[in-house]
Amino acid sequence: MTHTRFFDQRRYFAKVVCFLVAGISSFFLTGFSIVRAQLPQTAVYAVSPSGGQKGQTVEVRVTSGKDLEKLDALSFSHTGIKAVPKMLESKGKKTPVANTFLVTIDKAVPVGVYDVRAHGLYGLSNPRSFVVGDLPEKAEVEPNNKSAQATPVAMDSLVNATLQSATDVDYYSFPGKKGEKVSIDCRASRIDSPMVAIVELYGPDHKRLATERDTFRNDPYLNYTLPADGTYQVKVRDLTYTGGVQHIYRLGIHKKPHIEFVMPPSGTPGTTTNHTLYGYNLPGGKTSDWSLGDKPLQEVQVKIAIPAKPATLQMGEQGFPHEVSADGFSYVWETPAGSSNPMTIYFAEGKIVRDEQNVEETLTLPGEFVGQFEAKNDVDTFRFAGKAKQKYSIEVFGQRNGIVMDPVIVVDQVIKDKAGKETFKRLANVGATSVFPDLGGKLFDTRTDDPYYLFTAPADGVFRVTLRDLQFETRGNPRMLYRAVIRQPTPDFRLAALPLNPQAVNTGGAPASIALRKGDCFKISVMALRQDGFNETIDLSVKGLPAGVSCKGASIGVGTNNAEMIIQADETAKKWSGQIEIVGQATGADSKKLERVARAATVLRPVAVNIRANSRIARSLGLSVIDEVAPYQVVANVTEIKVNQGRQILVPVKVIKRTGFDNAVALAWNGIPKNSNITIQNKTIAKGKQDELFQLFVNNNAKPGVYTAYLQSTVDVSYRRNPGQVDEAKKDQAEQAKKLADAQAALVAATKKRDALAKDKTKTAAQKKVEQAKAVQEVTAATAAVKTATAAKKAADAKVAAATKAATAKTVKVYAPSTPLVIRVNPAPVTMTLAVPGGGALKKGAAIDVKATIKRVNGFKGPVQLTLPLPPGIKGVTAATVQIPADKTDATIQIKAGADATEGDLANLVVQAKADFQGEALVDAAIKLKVTK
Repeated sequence: MTHTRFFDQRRYFAKVVCFLVAGISSFFLTGFSIVRAQLPQTAVYAVSPSGGQKGQTVEVRVTSGKDLEKLDALSFSHTGIKAVPKMLESKGKKTPVANTFLVTIDKAVPVGVYDVRAHGLYGLSNPRSFVVGDLPEKAEVEPNNKSAQATPVAMDSLVNATLQSATDVDYYSFPGKKGEKVSIDCRASRIDSPMVAIVELYGPDHKRLATERDTFRNDPYLNYTLPADGTYQVKVRDLTYTGGVQHIYRLGIHKKPHIEFVMPPSGTPGTTTNHTLYGYNLPGGKTSDWSLGDKPLQEVQVKIAIPAKPATLQMGEQGFPHEVSADGFSYVWETPAGSSNPMTIYFAEGKIVRDEQNVEETLTLPGEFVGQFEAKNDVDTFRFAGKAKQKYSIEVFGQRNGIVMDPVIVVDQVIKDKAGKETFKRLANVGATSVFPDLGGKLFDTRTDDPYYLFTAPADGVFRVTLRDLQFETRGNPRMLYRAVIRQPTPDFRLAALPLNPQAVNTGGAPASIALRKGDCFKISVMALRQDGFNETIDLSVKGLPAGVSCKGASIGVGTNNAEMIIQADETAKKWSGQIEIVGQATGADSKKLERVARAATVLRPVAVNIRANSRIARSLGLSVIDEVAPYQVVANVTEIKVNQGRQILVPVKVIKRTGFDNAVALAWNGIPKNSNITIQNKTIAKGKQDELFQLFVNNNAKPGVYTAYLQSTVDVSYRRNPGQVDEAKKDQAEQAKKLADAQAALVAATKKRDALAKDKTKTAAQKKVEQAKAVQEVTAATAAVKTATAAKKAADAKVAAATKAATAKTVKVYAPSTPLVIRVNPAPVTMTLAVPGGGALKKGAAIDVKATIKRVNGFKGPVQLTLPLPPGIKGVTAATVQIPADKTDATIQIKAGADATEGDLANLVVQAKADFQGEALVDAAIKLKVTK
């Protein structure tokens, strides 16, 4: 019997593609080596075990990652989980065991999934999932890749394991009794593993009873009623038979409650509401009318306390990127039989009405209609009353609830004739509308097939909404839950923040946390998920930054959904690690102030360019300051500027160079959309130079709005990796050399003593025999001590050689961003053109007359003043202020070159128009002048 409920084909094909690529080329390996050829930053790819039993202490090791030198701490997203380095004591001296920690889980920590990060020499790492359970746990015992080698597992327990290599399979055995309903739950994808797990159940007669894959949030879950007493076996493998240290999983074999879904899947914030849990092994449960495949579900009624803060998200399981806009919290059902798996309960908007079979419900607004496409050809309908010319939004949460479905919305106006007979006028048939665009690109895919429809009621009356799955004729399942939310538009937004691995633009991505060197900058991608047409500017800031670390802020402007924030550390910043929050503030409807905390995001594994990354919602946003000075820092000496269309912006940029660095620094503007009509100027600051002036020109047709820009640097840096380890190794080498010298001296002394006794004629034979035996023992012991000390000295020498080699200067790529520039573009009162005689040729002591013509736009009708402001580096060129009256459109401005005028082509020179238009408004027109003697 094989079940493949809700198999995610996208994940399957991604796995196959990676498998084929790995088999036919070294593309990914060479691609990932680019990531390593940068300044080191702690990254964790796997910890083992990836969880533990509450109330217990478990040994946890970071088994895969990069730049893992001197890991000294693990931090968790729950304060009840603590870790200390595991220590090894030898001869009274304690030394930490590399990358290994003792993790204590307080018994009060709720069952669930949390984030763990490692901290080391190169800062705080990206997060990895860590599961807190209530079952006894053990480790897999290798070899167990044959049935006869199966690792024994007790009923109601869990095993932590790894598919060690390609083609590896693991076998486990457990005792079972006839009639027991046993759950076999394999967590892999849900704990950030690249493994696409398959589990197979075999009976006491070694015949296969069942197979599962991708049945519960991309992982296999199997519930089976055992047919006989005896020993059963479970086989675990990967879909494409890949393996490795990152292919971790947790296999639970138990009779605990397992929840497949909750109805309703949402509740009203701040209330305690009735819900029905559907699943298996539910204490006190009864058999439901629904089945998954041929497995009848149980159901049980519970009361759930809904938190009062609805604009938050705490996922029960691993959260997919397309779920990041939902609001919800993690719920675990506690029973005498054990805790259930965690589920996400969502925050409802308005009154909840549950779909009833063959009944057309009526919804009051705002309201939420919840149902499921439990069988093929299932179609659900409900009605609501609307008012003429009133806008209504209808939004279906399906995929954003973690369900594989493709909902469709059909809206009809209900028309009654005098006899009361109803007819229906079709207003819309809406399928996937991409509620949110692909905000995170290849790194964090926010796209979804959930539909959204905003319409204006054509008249007072009743409207019918019909919901179905796009593939309703071929599929249906009780787990296909949806939430249809109807409201008058409530403009709002949610945010997601993704730390970006420092690398060249458009070269893929990798796991990252915000790790700053002293005098460093780090960028974070912030995505705005706008609701109901919300189109206001969102101003971003950071809370929780330590002393010496700052963020000048950023803004997501009207009509845009993305910005990159730059966090910077001063050279005086102290070593630090902790959690921060990115906050967005905006003005909503009725001038109501909205404040939203960004949900954190993380990339799970390095990915090459043009390949979509595996990523998820993180449970916290970590930041650290590394105790190392950055080789350079790019500082844009303008933080924020408000300009009108048709304006030049000059940005003084300085490269602060440190630790002997003096290479050329190539700089390119980022954050300015191609369709913004803002002209940018990229430059390289030459070797031996620190300052440069960069020009941006906001053209007349530039789109008003807010733009957050920064200069992306690309630099080759000579970098010594952890030079401190050389000093430490040499210190140990000196200690071992002294111990060896002492041991050698002791051996010489013992040998002389032995030899002297042999020549001593003053002692009796009996005395000499006793003393010589003792002297021989001393020589033997001293010889052994010399041998041990020699080996220790040799190891210390090798350690010094290895440390010296590792710390040898190497050329690495650095891609540090500059401090940010926020540009707020407003409409202009005029456009201006210049007529410059003689191509702008101007001799010292002479003058030229330049005709300026303006066109008033955007309703402006007033006078304009013309001036000639001089940019930095230019002198001796002047022009008197000229007025263009309100009834005129042109004027002549005379430009003179004095005897001390700067010679040559004058860069960044403009004629500037000033007007009173929503305050002072400035508009520039570029002018080319060449001054000669």
